[in-house]
Amino acid sequence: MKRIASFAIAVITLLSAVSCSSASEKSNSTSNKAANVITDKSRIFKRSELPFPDKLNIITDILYDEKTEKVCIIGQSGSGETLCCSTDSSFSMYKYADLGIQSGTENSAVYLLADGTLYALCTQIKYADGDFTDTEYTYKLNTYDDGFNLVSSANIENVEQYFNENGSGQAISLHMAKDNGFVAEIGAQYVTITPDGRMTGATPREKDDELGIVDMIENTGKYSYYYNDNTAFYGVKSDKSREKLIDFANSGLSEVRCIAPLADEEFVCAIGSKLYRLSERDADDLAEIKEITLAVALNIDSIQPMIADFNSGSNLYRVNVKNYSDGHEHTIEGFESAAHDLEMDIISGNAPDMVWLDTNETEKLASKGAFTDLYELMDSDTRFTRDAFLPNYLEAAETDGHLYSITPTFMIRTMAAKSKFVDKENWTFDEFKSAYESRPDGMELFETANNRNAVFDRLSNSRADFIDLTTHTCSFDSQEFIDMLEFAGQFPGVDEYAWEQCSCRNDTALLSDMYFSSFRDINVQKQSVFGEAITFVGAPSADGKGSVMLPSNQFAIMDTSDNKEGAWEFIKLFLADECYNGNPDGIPVTENGLKKVMESALEPPFYYDELNGNKKVYMDETGMDSYSNEQIKITPMTDDEQKRYEQFVRSVRRISSGNTELAISSIISEETEYYFAGEHSAKQCAEMIQNRVSILLSEQS
Repeated sequence: MKRIASFAIAVITLLSAVSCSSASEKSNSTSNKAANVITDKSRIFKRSELPFPDKLNIITDILYDEKTEKVCIIGQSGSGETLCCSTDSSFSMYKYADLGIQSGTENSAVYLLADGTLYALCTQIKYADGDFTDTEYTYKLNTYDDGFNLVSSANIENVEQYFNENGSGQAISLHMAKDNGFVAEIGAQYVTITPDGRMTGATPREKDDELGIVDMIENTGKYSYYYNDNTAFYGVKSDKSREKLIDFANSGLSEVRCIAPLADEEFVCAIGSKLYRLSERDADDLAEIKEITLAVALNIDSIQPMIADFNSGSNLYRVNVKNYSDGHEHTIEGFESAAHDLEMDIISGNAPDMVWLDTNETEKLASKGAFTDLYELMDSDTRFTRDAFLPNYLEAAETDGHLYSITPTFMIRTMAAKSKFVDKENWTFDEFKSAYESRPDGMELFETANNRNAVFDRLSNSRADFIDLTTHTCSFDSQEFIDMLEFAGQFPGVDEYAWEQCSCRNDTALLSDMYFSSFRDINVQKQSVFGEAITFVGAPSADGKGSVMLPSNQFAIMDTSDNKEGAWEFIKLFLADECYNGNPDGIPVTENGLKKVMESALEPPFYYDELNGNKKVYMDETGMDSYSNEQIKITPMTDDEQKRYEQFVRSVRRISSGNTELAISSIISEETEYYFAGEHSAKQCAEMIQNRVSILLSEQS
């Protein structure tokens, strides 16, 4: 109990430090949050497979009419026809009708089913030869009777009155209007259309008011309309309030192509080439299953399929996602507010079982004693022991011999130069300055953005290297930081800088910023950016560890969780060898995973042709010289190159904290501007930053 209490007190102190903003900022934040509130009304659903319409190859739309209880399933046949397959909620018999709408990249349609009548707003796209910016859009409104025979087709002729001469893009949705006719979302506007196909008005869709369409459409039931954001299915009421009706991952669903509500609070959805009815699971079904709450604070598209697989395959556990970003803007400020809400829940005793957060947040929470040591779970595991992981990753990720979080993959950020100019991997700041001063005449430092702000930002790793969130300390008064300030000060300001493009390939730039997410990535960048042998130098650093890992979001298990074993079982899904087949997004942290991605990089990229017995088909690989825009044909790496790249990956032993907190970034930007303006010396600037940031960090400790 003492541990929980001390942790809560520490987080309260942290929150008081990061919530210092002006009254207007607080007011705006509250207003934005209220406008984005989503009430979670979702339940846990089970799925039962329904007969798939045999004349359809793919389902694109599912429509349900409450008044007639008619279901329309729209899709394409094998010969490219757009068919409407009608049935009722029993799905016992299908009737087909050809809607006479072409399918393809130059045609699309959105549909509305109301009182048994089907409407289709069709978009025809005409691309100008070789110029995709000069594209012509034309529209027509089709009306079908209750047997889905075409009754009328009206071309919408007066588009130019409300859009520019080329129209405004594809139609996105179609709804009944409040005062007769229709409301369609086309491009960035809501337009009103009469039943005979005349456009009568257009209202711009404001960026911060995606629900403005609610004021225009007819309220035909409990919800004005529904939408799907790939993670959940929502209903929107006439007062613009939103309710989450199905959380896909929580119900073991992923890659939901389309979905519609049925009567009795059931739903029908298409997943791949299968059709399912969704109905609420009985409480008895869930009684023996332990629920694991996973807290996230961002988009979960990348992990949703794994959550769905875990929930559909486990009879012992079920992962329930609580997304703290719901109701917040998808900005840095919004994510910080989401993290604040999570911390408040932890204080109140409503802690999740595990989290999936960025490096900054996991480091802050780990320093408060929030997480369990994953080494304890590894030591009792038969497969994912410590030996299963890259030693340099564990070294970089652990704190005082403990491992509080883990990521399945990471990127590497480094700098590189041609070996003929720099032949030493990693360098001190003095070695870096010596190489810069001895560069050939006319050669810039970087390929672009050689102004003092950008140079300082890159050399200092966005200042993150001078902050330790685990100990709540900083080292801005170090000679290394002062040297970087002084070096950056010799470059022009942003306003004075000419944004010319230089090239390492053509020897007009010494360094290139490099971000590697795979072995193939290293090979492509080496050949396209440099064209010859390179040296990975990293950012200049006192300890010679200038290349850093950039983890994807990290998993951590709360120390207070009663389901640590279940949470670890879930994390292991992301570490399994199968996750690293093909081209995973990142460098694996496991030995087996690294071996897989190294081997795959020795051959050209490929895909399996399902129509020809899963035959492996190789593709050409190209890179781009950003200076000349020249296409560079990439050849597979050699065995010797692979060994060198492996040695480099295994040499990286430091994790970057990632983005610096806004409050700290503001302090640094403010003080460095005084230095760049000549009002302070570099030493005075460093001391001011050290004092101000130290105070902020101490309040968080």
